[in-house]
Amino acid sequence: MSQTLSESYWMPNGTLCHQNENEVYVSILCGHLHNMTERLRLLPADLWDWTPDVAAPTARILASHTWQWLICDRQHILEPDALRHELIPDPPADPAAMCDELAEETARWKTLLLSLTPEQFDSPRCQFDYPGLNVRWFVSHMIQNSIYKHGQFTTLFFALGLDGKEPYDAPFPNPVYKELRNGSLS
Repeated sequence: MSQTLSESYWMPNGTLCHQNENEVYVSILCGHLHNMTERLRLLPADLWDWTPDVAAPTARILASHTWQWLICDRQHILEPDALRHELIPDPPADPAAMCDELAEETARWKTLLLSLTPEQFDSPRCQFDYPGLNVRWFVSHMIQNSIYKHGQFTTLFFALGLDGKEPYDAPFPNPVYKELRNGSLS
């Protein structure tokens, strides 16, 4: 599953614009999952259980948590009756296998998201015994959860020096505006 982000997730229809709600969800959810998985693959196996503090999660915990909730929420979308759901499998112990599972689940979500109709997004659901939800809620839940876990992992990734050793330089918008105004932005 070694495609570039633009080929597989960022713009599912191959254009620069999203054509519908489904493509927006694929772009956001699967884009974050793809980036997180590719960064997880760069992490040496001996650092999967590293944490800067006992109160902070490890890469293994973040990957496992993300993967298990992706499976759980996909089951809720596909089968409204939680009593008919399979138990969520234990995550693989091997980091490469965990990354493969996360990539496969991302592909399942991409297929699922691109297949849903507007009516299906509105279909009522409940999470275990919490009523009043719909399929769109579960998609939003996974987007929020995955972005949060990806952000937590990114902090670990930076702290381990895997994205460079230079001080972090946030890309603020005003320098871009200045380039635009002085004509140097192409």
